[in-house]
Amino acid sequence: MKTALLLEFETAEGLARAAHRLRQHAGVELDAYTPYSTEEVREALELPPSPLPRLVFLAACLGAGAAYALEWITTAHWYPLNIGGRPPHMPLAFVPISFEMGVLAAAAVAFFGVLVGGKLVKLWDPMFEVPGFEGVSIDRFWLRVELPVALDLQALEPELESLAPLRHLLLEEP
Repeated sequence: MKTALLLEFETAEGLARAAHRLRQHAGVELDAYTPYSTEEVREALELPPSPLPRLVFLAACLGAGAAYALEWITTAHWYPLNIGGRPPHMPLAFVPISFEMGVLAAAAVAFFGVLVGGKLVKLWDPMFEVPGFEGVSIDRFWLRVELPVALDLQALEPELESLAPLRHLLLEEP
């Protein structure tokens, strides 16, 4: 059973300040739910850089390379035709299709990478059951603090009061 503490804030600055303070505790995992992205919240969460740009570039290179190789093997190697005295392997003829396949592969990896990396494929999250959580899509900022088993919640109470959240709730997940 996982235990999470939910803190609701009125501003992004309050959420960032709370994230900075709570990060000092060992084993605490933080996640933020905000109506819009802010630089200070991203810095407070200390998120690692996304691997998605490298994956998209790799997919583009592999897609373009695979398209070029397919064109070359079919046109110049398996079934060469002597039309108008042109050589079987004419690289300029292969560039448009190779480029388009690179763009297609990059777009597919970017699309599915955002879905999976952003956890947008989940149909249900326990956060959806929290009363008042729908305000996160309008004007509220929520901080989810995954608590390790060793951390005593009573020891956090004075610190939670000093952070001044609008409210804090305890979420028990199976």
